[in-house]
Amino acid sequence: MRQTRVKQDDIARAVGVSVSTVSRVLSGAPGIGPATTARVLRAAADLGTPVPGPLGARQAARGHGLKRALLFLNQVNANSGSGSIYHFVIAGLRKAAQEANLPLEFALLGGDGDIPDMLLGGAETGVLFAGVDPSQDLIARLRASGHPAVMVNGMDPTMALDHVAPNNYFGGYLAAQYLVRLGHRQILHLGTARRWTLRARTEGFRQGICDARRADLHCDFQAMQNVTEVCAEDALNQIPTDVPFPYTAIFCSADNVALTVMQTLRLRGLKVPDEVSLLGFNGLPLSEMSSPLLSTLAVDWEYVGTEAIRLLLLRHSEPRRPTQQSLIGVSLRHRQSVRDMNNPSVTMC
Repeated sequence: MRQTRVKQDDIARAVGVSVSTVSRVLSGAPGIGPATTARVLRAAADLGTPVPGPLGARQAARGHGLKRALLFLNQVNANSGSGSIYHFVIAGLRKAAQEANLPLEFALLGGDGDIPDMLLGGAETGVLFAGVDPSQDLIARLRASGHPAVMVNGMDPTMALDHVAPNNYFGGYLAAQYLVRLGHRQILHLGTARRWTLRARTEGFRQGICDARRADLHCDFQAMQNVTEVCAEDALNQIPTDVPFPYTAIFCSADNVALTVMQTLRLRGLKVPDEVSLLGFNGLPLSEMSSPLLSTLAVDWEYVGTEAIRLLLLRHSEPRRPTQQSLIGVSLRHRQSVRDMNNPSVTMC
């Protein structure tokens, strides 16, 4: 009890408000202005006081004046195997938006990649880009018009927009360290640089390989045009079939890629994980339907959506604050598709 009081004192001093104001904001009590609420929540997060996502969104939303949010979703992504992540992202968006009493509408960009004026409306409309990388012209337009906007599962290298995404770089790094730790020395990475998020996975994986500092370690990178089943099969078919398979492990940039590779290897007469280990990324339910069960780097995609709403509401309440990149942790799920080369008779599960 004493510790909680001290933390609230610290928050109050940092923001310049009373302890009772801090207490009311953290408990979700009514009557606190949106700007004060946003400052208290920021200070609380900085000082290590947990603020649950939906509650934080509801607090930030109170009295903010944001009337609706437009969600722009990449249709191609949504219809591909890896695009199923957006079903979970949307679930998180909807839950948090409902908590904040914020109407959420699906929308499409114009043929020129812009948002029609009649669709966008005034600055009381927020914008969410899920798997969509808006043009720099559109970003500049939104900033000039005062529309709050957040990239969901995206990254803005210009840092003009807030964005939320998995920690792809360290997820890739974790994947490399995991495979090396289990004794794999001939590794293939099937990845793509199509988007900044996917590029970060590859960069993290390469750094993890580099930091292993092993002279006997060899890693190849095979570029795919996209993280689709067709592209995965095309990439693997670049490896000749008339010679022994040169890798003991393959790190795939998405679970659907890994499952496609698993089937392609099986058709070649190669056993997973006895002859080739497979590691995916995303932690989708389909990874629990393979035989053997796919090891993967898992993401809480629903929380990605929840966090996006929080950032959108805070941006509207505090438009002049610095842009924020929110990275969601990635966790390794040990299953059956990776073999421990240090203990050949043991499969990770």
